[in-house]
Amino acid sequence: MENAHAASVDAGQRTAIDRGVRLATELTDLRANQLTPQIFAERARDLAEELRLGYRATSGEELAEQGYGGIVAIGKGSVNPPVLVELWHPGTGPHGSEPPRGAIALAGKGVTFDTGGLSLKPAASMYGMRTDCAGAATVLGALVALALAGCEQPVYAALPLVENVPGPASARPGDVVRMRSGAGLEIIDTDFEGRVILADALALLGESAPEAMLSLATLTHQIVVALGPEIAGVFGRDPDLAERVLAAAARADEAVWSMPWATRYGSQLVSSAPGADLRNHPLTDTGRAITAALLLGEFVPAAIPFAHIDFAGPAVKTTPDGPVATGYGVRTVVELVLRWRSGEAHASERV
Repeated sequence: MENAHAASVDAGQRTAIDRGVRLATELTDLRANQLTPQIFAERARDLAEELRLGYRATSGEELAEQGYGGIVAIGKGSVNPPVLVELWHPGTGPHGSEPPRGAIALAGKGVTFDTGGLSLKPAASMYGMRTDCAGAATVLGALVALALAGCEQPVYAALPLVENVPGPASARPGDVVRMRSGAGLEIIDTDFEGRVILADALALLGESAPEAMLSLATLTHQIVVALGPEIAGVFGRDPDLAERVLAAAARADEAVWSMPWATRYGSQLVSSAPGADLRNHPLTDTGRAITAALLLGEFVPAAIPFAHIDFAGPAVKTTPDGPVATGYGVRTVVELVLRWRSGEAHASERV
């Protein structure tokens, strides 16, 4: 029997979506020496040229000069320097040389390998950490699918790409960095790196006054503890946007569940370190998926609808040979954007 997603799209859209899913899967499955931040950025550039997407990459000293203190801090331990990639659709026309204002904005976590930095992971936990770029891979796959499907809705994406490894210049636990938003952030744990780089990407996207913002990341193990390996969690600061995401996921046949935007835990994000406003670790063992989402929300202007998808579970499936990417999320994002103007937000079936 044809699933709900296959029945909801025409043949051309299905072909476009299939290519996007294959791309996201391929990128996520590549090994760390096959997909450095620079190689990822080059793949994005080649696809932008093919599909006439807008493209811009910021790296080196420009990252620091432009205020991306979080991306710089997490990426500076590696010999493979960080890159911030921006992509937008449509990329041509009177204003095609600059990202569109009022777009649907997407941010995807792009950690091409994650050792935890100086807050080093156990050795057994590292093998699968090549898949920590799944958020960025999903966003890129979705943009490719949307462009091929002839989407008319403007979309603006930011992909912070880093390799989080220990080195002589690595960020140290307790370091305070100045973020793109101007906030001071205390990096208590360098293995809580995804929220740090996404915060800079979200601050950038917010400067274009988007209609709505969505971030996607393999962000926390606790979302897997809460929902198991096959269900993602959506944290919606804006209830309407969260409902739209749930409805899109239901049509796409991708399992997702609504999680609380529990501002009662917001005090866990406040830092007392000199020069810091916020911290990247709640200093508690519980509720960490919630506080991760709340921290991201601190970097999105309050007037902009914002939601976050934590898909650490369904981004990969466990096999005897280790984790294998699934391409999860591409279909949901495409469904969300393609039907944005129709306002479809009924989510009677969520999992």
